[in-house]
Amino acid sequence: MCMESRITDGVLGWRGVLGWVCPSVATSSADVDFHRAVPEGVELKIVTLGITAHTLEQVDMALSKLDDAVIRLATNGAQFISVEGTPLVTFKGSGFDKEIIKRVEKVAQVPATTSLTAAVEALQALNLKKLVMASPMNHDADERTIKFLEANGLEIVHVKSLNHLYNREIEALPRSMAYTVAKQAFLEAPPADGIYIPCGAWCPPWNIECLETDLGVPVIHSRQASTWAGLKFLGIKEPVQGWGRIFTTLY
Repeated sequence: MCMESRITDGVLGWRGVLGWVCPSVATSSADVDFHRAVPEGVELKIVTLGITAHTLEQVDMALSKLDDAVIRLATNGAQFISVEGTPLVTFKGSGFDKEIIKRVEKVAQVPATTSLTAAVEALQALNLKKLVMASPMNHDADERTIKFLEANGLEIVHVKSLNHLYNREIEALPRSMAYTVAKQAFLEAPPADGIYIPCGAWCPPWNIECLETDLGVPVIHSRQASTWAGLKFLGIKEPVQGWGRIFTTLY
C-alpha cells in the first residue's frame, strides 16, 4: 500500500478529488464509509439537494438546484462528479441519465456520471445479467428502477422492497438491514448471478463484502458503483478495502 498519508502531509486529495451530488441530506456515515474504503489520498466532496421524498415535485425541485451544486463541487476541486440518487434519473425515463451527464459536464467542465449509470457499467463489467434487487424504496420507485435496468439489457428476476417513500424512514433503518433484505431476496429468487442494491442511504460497505462472502455472487450498490467509476477515472489501482469484488476490475 502506498505509504503517504493525507493526515501527515495536510493535503486531503493529493491523488484526486471526487464530487457527489446527493439528493437528500448526506449523513456523516457516507463520508466516513468512503474514506475508510478508498486508498489514501482520494478525497470526497458532497453537496446535497434537499429531497425529502421520492416524488416528482421533489425531483423537479432538486433538478432545479443541480447546476449550482455541480459548480460548487468543481470550484472546490472535484475532478469527477457523480449525481447520486435513483429518483433523479428514473422519474424522467430511460436515457435521462445521459442528459444529466451531458448537463453536468457542460456546466462544471469536468467528467461526470450518475450512480445508476455507474451501477449499470459495474454490472456489465462483471458480466452480470440476471439480478436480484433489494430496495428500501417504495414500489413505484422500484418499478421505475427496474424499467431503467431492463432498458440497459439487465433482467430482474426478483425484488424485495421495504416500500419507504420518505428519506427519513430509510435513513432510520439499521445499517445491517441491507444485508438482511438482500440475503432474503437472493434466497427466495430463481437462480441469479448478482445482486443490485439501489439507494445510497442504507448500505455501508461491510454489507457488500459480507453478502459476497456468504452468497458467493457479486453485489453492486449505488455509492459503491459511483466510487468505482470515480477511481477508474482517476486511475487509482490500489486495492479498495472491503467494498466488493467490482474493484478488482481496476487492477
